[in-house]
Amino acid sequence: MRTVPFFAPLRRFFVSEYFTDAIRIALSVVVPVCVLFSLGHPNAAITVGLGALNVGITESAGTPADKKISLLISVPLFFLISLAVSCSWPYPLLLAIVFSVVVFSCSMLTAYGPRFSVLGISLIGQAIFSWGFKPANGLEFSLYVLGGGVWYYLVSYLYIKLWPLRSLKHAIAECLTATADFLHAKAPFYDPDVPLDLCYKKILALHVRINDKQELVRNLLIRDRQAMSPHNTEGQRLIQVASCAIDLYDQITAIHYDYEFVREHFRVSGVLELVYGIINLQVRELHVISDALQTNRRPRINRYLKKTQLLEDRLQYIIDRETSSNAILLTKLKNNIRQIDEYIKAIKSGMGDHDKQVQYSRFVSVQDLSFSTIKNNLTLRSPIFRFALRLTAASMVGFGLSYLFNLGEYNYWILLTILVVIRPSFNITQKRNKQRLIGSLAGIVAGFAVLLLIHNIQVQLAITVLFLMGFLAFLRTNYLVAVIFITAMVVICLNVYSGHNNTIILERIYDTILGCIIAFAAAYLFPVWESKRLGFHIKQVLESNIRYLEKLYEEATGKPADVTSYKLSRKGVYTSLASLSSAFASMQSEPRRSMDKEKGVYHFQVLNLKLSSMVTSLFSVFRLNTVSSYNTHEEIKQIEETLQILKSSLYTINDDYTSIDKMELATGVLQDSDFNEKAFPLRKLADEIKECCKQLL
Repeated sequence: MRTVPFFAPLRRFFVSEYFTDAIRIALSVVVPVCVLFSLGHPNAAITVGLGALNVGITESAGTPADKKISLLISVPLFFLISLAVSCSWPYPLLLAIVFSVVVFSCSMLTAYGPRFSVLGISLIGQAIFSWGFKPANGLEFSLYVLGGGVWYYLVSYLYIKLWPLRSLKHAIAECLTATADFLHAKAPFYDPDVPLDLCYKKILALHVRINDKQELVRNLLIRDRQAMSPHNTEGQRLIQVASCAIDLYDQITAIHYDYEFVREHFRVSGVLELVYGIINLQVRELHVISDALQTNRRPRINRYLKKTQLLEDRLQYIIDRETSSNAILLTKLKNNIRQIDEYIKAIKSGMGDHDKQVQYSRFVSVQDLSFSTIKNNLTLRSPIFRFALRLTAASMVGFGLSYLFNLGEYNYWILLTILVVIRPSFNITQKRNKQRLIGSLAGIVAGFAVLLLIHNIQVQLAITVLFLMGFLAFLRTNYLVAVIFITAMVVICLNVYSGHNNTIILERIYDTILGCIIAFAAAYLFPVWESKRLGFHIKQVLESNIRYLEKLYEEATGKPADVTSYKLSRKGVYTSLASLSSAFASMQSEPRRSMDKEKGVYHFQVLNLKLSSMVTSLFSVFRLNTVSSYNTHEEIKQIEETLQILKSSLYTINDDYTSIDKMELATGVLQDSDFNEKAFPLRKLADEIKECCKQLL
């Protein structure tokens, strides 16, 4: 069953912020270039366009205030770095000193977060271009760069004023799309032909993506004073939609059953096919809402939920004819489906529960922009410091080789390749290296294909504008595709500029290959092996699960519920699991990988995913005061014992661990209770987690 029309992702891309930003940045570059060229100032045209492009690349998703501040910071920095490099390029020794300082200091900006990391990389790129262009007048060159930056700032400022909530709406829409994909990944659990291991692997991978999307939504929404204002009707609606979207993911995560049992007992009854169909209809509905939010349209009410109701009625018909034990399980499944329906309806109407008691400011951290942040990372224990050393060393090797062997007029492409390939993570660096090589080769083929098929120079230049838009549109989402577009654009531009001199294109190929080789070798210089940080990630997961269980214990014992602390503990679980999943993905590309350890980490992830799902579902049970088949006292006892086991797991990892001490660690052997482990297997899961920790560490 097809979940969404095949053209839907394409339509979604063209209305996304990625594409609209690409159009805006491309026009901000092309317009001044065309104007200055027509006025007879080709050098100024190229330099102003370069300044606008580099400043535009630094602009990422953020609140209007974030974007204004980052642009105000970046424009003068681009001018100063251009001035320093363009005035020192005639003196190789001085240039080497200036360049190494620029690369290292700008790399360290990563300590301030992703936004400043992009700024640092772009500043290094500007330094490389300033050296490569070798301007005769450094001040004039730098003023043109400043002019391009100021021009882009004015265009961006106007855009922000006209559409202040554009980034926020796009982030919420992407969060809904990621949630829909996560829900869709739940459907194969009800397909006996799909191995459960594959289902869990897909769920874990999507969990990382959703966590990133939700974190972006929180940062954009909570830190935007205009959106959070009680008098801003649109902002309040977006708060409600975002809150419901995050709670919907919580509800989906809480749905966990013994899927082997479900598959075995309901294979022939038609239940599995019905649930699979219902999930796919709900996924379609979420995609409709996401698309509507992107385009400022109101989605049609109950477009797919009406069909869902018919399938739910058929499910109820089966429940009425099942045995009592099976009927209880299926009724719970049906109730979960209805709860998801209610969340989807609330998101569509924008009238979800916006809890006034939640202290939203506690969900985002205040960014410390003082020099102490940099100072605290000036140690080899810091991955950021290692990254800065690695990038500086690799850049200086490329710089030295270009001078030592006189590698041609365009040797700065070596450094550009090194810059875009090397990343803090070994995994991402190796992945980018491969993408850079493949993308460059594919781009060269695409560029030459255009040159062979189209001989009109004006048409060729128009195509380069489209390629520039493609590069900008995919730069944040698909690096391989972005490289293909930018390489094809450069091939065409150089062919026009050099009068069909293909030796320049061959030089670019050689420089790209050399840059990739240097970047590949540099990946082993001051590396950050995630396998050595495994214990840290496991402790984070255990700590967050303990805090989450403590909130469940408070709920079970009747203590007043603190909505903010509950949601914070829930967020902590999701964040720590996502961090472990990212580290696990990096581990799999490391040279000294251990298959046994990888299986253990995967098993640990699945166990903790089950545990957090169970805890989430039990919160709703206790809040509704649901009467269960087992004694409430036994429930509380199981939670206490589960907490004790998890805390003892922390002591297994680190004997002096004392940061969580609300409950005393049990001494002696835990006694078995007359508890139904199949109905309430918290302690069993905790025992398996503890055993898994012993094997891993």
